[in-house]
Amino acid sequence: MRYAAILLAFVLAACSAPEPAPTVPTEPPPTATPVPKRPEDVANAYFSAWQQGQYAAMYDLLSADAQASIARDAFVRRYTNIHDGIGELQLTVTADGPADAQSHVPFTVMRNVAVFGQLSETNSLPTVQDQSGNWRVAWQPSLIFNQLTANNSVRVTPDVPKRGRILDRSGKPLADNGTILSVGVVPGQIQDESAMLQAMSDALGIPQDTIKKRYQGGQPDWFMPITDRSDMDRGDLQTKIGSIPGISLQDKPARVYPLGSAAAHVVGYVSHPTADDLKQLAAQGYDESDWIGRAGAEAAFETQLAGARGGTIQIVDSAGKAVREIARKAASPGQDVQLTLDGAIQNAAASGLGDKIGSVVVLDPRDNAVLALASQPSFDPNQFVIGVTDDQWQQMNGADQPLVLRATSSAYPTGSIFKVITMAAGMEKGVAKTSDVYDCGLDWNGLPGVTLHNWQPEGMLRLSEALTESCNPAFYEIGLKLDQLDSTILPSYARKFGLGSPTGIAGIQDVSGTVPDPTWKQQQIGEPWTSGDAVNLAIGQGYLLATPLQMANAYAALARGGALLSPMLVADLQAKELGSLDLSRPTQSAILDGMQRVTSTSAGTAYYAFKDEKLPIAAKTGSAENENPDAHAWFVGFLPPSKPTLLVLVMVEGGQHGGTVAAPIARQLIDMAYPLSR
Repeated sequence: MRYAAILLAFVLAACSAPEPAPTVPTEPPPTATPVPKRPEDVANAYFSAWQQGQYAAMYDLLSADAQASIARDAFVRRYTNIHDGIGELQLTVTADGPADAQSHVPFTVMRNVAVFGQLSETNSLPTVQDQSGNWRVAWQPSLIFNQLTANNSVRVTPDVPKRGRILDRSGKPLADNGTILSVGVVPGQIQDESAMLQAMSDALGIPQDTIKKRYQGGQPDWFMPITDRSDMDRGDLQTKIGSIPGISLQDKPARVYPLGSAAAHVVGYVSHPTADDLKQLAAQGYDESDWIGRAGAEAAFETQLAGARGGTIQIVDSAGKAVREIARKAASPGQDVQLTLDGAIQNAAASGLGDKIGSVVVLDPRDNAVLALASQPSFDPNQFVIGVTDDQWQQMNGADQPLVLRATSSAYPTGSIFKVITMAAGMEKGVAKTSDVYDCGLDWNGLPGVTLHNWQPEGMLRLSEALTESCNPAFYEIGLKLDQLDSTILPSYARKFGLGSPTGIAGIQDVSGTVPDPTWKQQQIGEPWTSGDAVNLAIGQGYLLATPLQMANAYAALARGGALLSPMLVADLQAKELGSLDLSRPTQSAILDGMQRVTSTSAGTAYYAFKDEKLPIAAKTGSAENENPDAHAWFVGFLPPSKPTLLVLVMVEGGQHGGTVAAPIARQLIDMAYPLSR
C-alpha cells in the first residue's frame, strides 16, 4: 500500500473552500458567444463547451444569478479539479430531447474515467431568460454530478493494489514488498532545535538548512519526512539520533530487493513515473506517487506485477460523510512472477566476479533455464526506492556502465571459444578430419605475405588435441579451407549456433552481435571479403561480435546434442526452438573429446584451474584481443559431458587469459552450483 497517503482521500473541495491554483486546460482565444434564442440553443452551446473543456466559455452562458453565486475562477477551478481528480479521459454530453414546460433540457453525461471505466448519468439543465429575452443556464453544482452542492465535495479514494513479487525458482523473493526507514521530524516534540539539527545533519549528511526547510510549515503533531534510508541503517541511526526529541524513525512500505546488486540487472528496479510517463499511464490510473518498473523483470512484467487499480468516487458533505457513491471498483493485486534464477547461484556468480568487469551465465542445458545472469559492475536497486542523488546517477551512467547487463547488451570478439564452431563446420564440410595433424608451432604462413602467430608453440597436434590446446594455426588452416570452398560456410555455421541474432530470452533485451560475411563487409565496411577475414573469423576475431549469453546458448545447444533453444528466464514459459546444429555423431564426439581434455589433461588450457576436479567437465577457454590493451578472458564449460545439467560461462573484460582468470571463477561456481542443479 502507498505510504501514508494511501489512506487519505483525494478531496476535490467545494467552490467555497480554499483550493490550490488549478491547471486550467489551454483554451482558444475567446470568440463572441452566439446569443441563444431557445433553451435548446443555450443547452447545446453549454454541452459543446463542456465536452471541449472550455469552462470559461461555459461560465459565459450562465444566468446573472448563477454568476453571482460563483466567481469565474472558482467555476473553472471546480470543473478542472473534478476532471483531473477523477481521471476523466473523455466526456460526452448529449441532449436527450427538447426543453420541458419548465424550460429544463434533459441530458446524459458519459464519462470515460481512468480506473473506473464508463460512467453514465442523466440530468436536467435548467434555463432562464434574461432581461433581453436570451436564454441562459441557471447553473448549480448538481449539473456536474447529481446531489453535488456548493457545500459538498467530490472525493476520490484510491485503492492501490499490492505489487506482485519477483521470485526465484524455489519461491524465494528477488523483489518483495517490505519496509524502508523513513527519518522525519515531529515539530511539536522538538526541545533543542539547534542540537537536533546538528545531530541529524551529522548522521544523515544533509545540510541543516535543508532539514529545517523540510519540516517548516508542519503542524505540531505531523510527521514531516526528511529522508528515506535502507532498513539496514536502522541500528546505526537509532543509536545516533533515535532518542533525540523531535526526531522520529518510522517504517515505510516500499519495494525491497534482498539480493541487492547481485541480481539487479535481471530483476530491475522501480521508480516514480515522470510527467512524460503519466501521459501514457494516467489512463490506467497511475499517478506521481505510484511505482513503475524501469528495467529487467520489473519493467518487462509491469502489467502483471502492478495489478489493476481501484477505488471509490463519492460525494461527501462538509463533515466528510458520504452523500452518494458515484463509482466503486475493487483493486486486483499484482501477480507474482517466478523466474528460473536460483538465488544462491546468482549471488555466487556475482560474488565470483568480485570487482572484475564482466559477466557470468549459468544455464541448465536440459530445458535451457537461466540459473544465473550476473554482470559487474552493478548497482543496488534498493537505492532507487530510497532516492538516487545526482552524483549517484552520474556514477551509474559513467564509463563502466553499471546499469548495463553485459551478458546480453554488450557484444565482444569471442576468441578461441568460437573454435568449436570452426571445427564443426570443418568436419561437416569435409575439410577437417580427426586424423588430421597440424603444425602448431609459433608461426603460420598460410596466407601469402602474411605471418600469423600461435599463442604459444605446441608441436604437432591432431584435430581434437588442437581444440584442447587451442592451437591457432590448426583453425587458421580450417578457416582458409572453408573459405576456399565457399566464403559463406563459416558465417552460416556461426548463425546455426545462434550468433548474429537475439537469443529470444523473455524479459530482457539482448543485442544481435555481428557475424561478418562477404555481403556484410561490403555493405558495412565498403570493402571486399578476403581470406584474411575468414582466417580471423575462424579463431573468433576480426569483425565477429557476440554476447556472453549467445555463446553460452551456443554451447548449450552443443551440450544437448544440437537443438538450439531460446534461454528460459520465466518459470511458466517454455524455451522456443530456434533451430538445430545438425551435427553428425563423429563431429559431436570429436568436439566433446577435445573439450573434456581442456580440464582433465596437463596440456588443457584450463587444467590448472581444474586439476584436482573429480567431475568430468567439457570446456573451452578463450583470450580475445580487442581495442583495449588486455584481451578479454573467456571460459565456458558444461557437466557431466554425457548428460549435462549445468553450463557455466565466465567472461572478464581485459582479463587477458581465459585459463588463468575466467576458469578459476568458473571452477568455484561449478563446485557450488552443480549439487543444486541435479
